[in-house]
Amino acid sequence: MLESILSVVMPCLNGMPHLPAAIESVKSALPAADCEIIVADGGSTDGTRDFLRNSGVRLIESPDRSLYEGLNKAIAQARGEYIVWLNSDDLLLGAVVDLWRKAREEKADLVTGEAEIASEGKIVWRSDHHVRPMNPASILFAVPTANSRLMHAGLLRKAGPFQCDIGLGADRHMLLKLLRLSDKRSYLTSTVYRYNSHGGSKTMAATWESYHDVHDANLQMVPALRDQLGDASERGLLDSFASLSALAKARAHFFGGRPKKALNVGLLACRYNRSPTSWYRGLSLHRLNRGHGCGW
Repeated sequence: MLESILSVVMPCLNGMPHLPAAIESVKSALPAADCEIIVADGGSTDGTRDFLRNSGVRLIESPDRSLYEGLNKAIAQARGEYIVWLNSDDLLLGAVVDLWRKAREEKADLVTGEAEIASEGKIVWRSDHHVRPMNPASILFAVPTANSRLMHAGLLRKAGPFQCDIGLGADRHMLLKLLRLSDKRSYLTSTVYRYNSHGGSKTMAATWESYHDVHDANLQMVPALRDQLGDASERGLLDSFASLSALAKARAHFFGGRPKKALNVGLLACRYNRSPTSWYRGLSLHRLNRGHGCGW
């Protein structure tokens, strides 16, 4: 481990044309001597690998089942004391230097900055992690933005790898593990990360299909979390989350032109949770956390 560098890890598959800007954002934010960029390419066929071979990054070329498997491979080779995850179509912003400095000065094992979402060059959303503490309810019901956080390498290794068989819900799953294991957390009010919303994004495309994929991922995550959440209150929280995720998935089916599937998924939501009290709790948490960052 080299304490003097920050490891930027990136899973990638057919990242063009956004990838060059992502790599350049790291080089603009961090001097070369202060960081390493590790890219795990899962078998790109669009010129991504040719670009990466000449871009000064450490390239891992190996087929993988998902972006999380690629992410795990990149993390396993990271040498820095702290690690940050960059998607191949997003940007790391200059304030990440201040976030990294704060992490080292305060000896924090998880330090959170703010994130933003841009669509066609315009900022359409900014997180507010700094105004609230992170807890299981906020991780489930608010916006997690795992990419705007620096994680100490030791904390990540203690948490173990990202779970690869629960889809996009692996972000929340990992944040819940880090919350339980973290000894000292801190935050920075500056924006350190930009998510780019575009038609090819799995989570940021702002289409009914992408909304469906996000909520489907949440439902895939639920069984994996059931053993992790200890007391009855937290398990009830998970029931509420599953119910609302199923309703949101049904809504995406309906407005996406699949009314029969919407009905089936809506009935499934009722099977997840038959308690009116739990439904009320879930709706309250949804209203409280919707559109907000999940905290630090």
